[in-house]
Amino acid sequence: MVNRHFPVRPDLDQLRHQAKDLLHAIRRSDPDAIVDFREHHPKSIDPATVRLADAQFVLARSYGLPNWTRLVTACRMTDAIWRGDVETVRAMVLRDPHLLDEDARGVKGNWGPPMSYAANLGNDAIVEMLRSLGASDMQHAFGRACLQGQIEAARHDGRSCLHTQCCGLCTSARTRRTCV
Repeated sequence: MVNRHFPVRPDLDQLRHQAKDLLHAIRRSDPDAIVDFREHHPKSIDPATVRLADAQFVLARSYGLPNWTRLVTACRMTDAIWRGDVETVRAMVLRDPHLLDEDARGVKGNWGPPMSYAANLGNDAIVEMLRSLGASDMQHAFGRACLQGQIEAARHDGRSCLHTQCCGLCTSARTRRTCV
């Protein structure tokens, strides 16, 4: 069960502090921390012997992520997208191609996979790079871009368009029109 909301732009340093705070609370036998631990950790461990890795795992699970590693990946991916760091996003996707299709935040939500997340922010360079690597969430990315007023990210640029029904809507034989 998810009992925390994973932020749209998670801060890894803050989450590291939260994990340490959770560890200390578990070791103090804080009732809420013990409930979190029992709910999200698969093993029954004596609170006095809990390690930081256990607290990180519990924190990640309480946010709806499968583990701490995926939480760190989500933080790094979303941070790179917000900063417009095309090369970091590219390196992450090349290292783990599944990231093209998974929600950038690691949890189901309306921000979607990295291409949709980038379109939502109007980051055309990242959208184009992800498309070149095989991202396929065009319709979702188009909707996110339009919803957030990122019209340039949704427009046809002469080479590609996020709008999947673009063929008849964006171009004609002699005239280039935009689909929005």
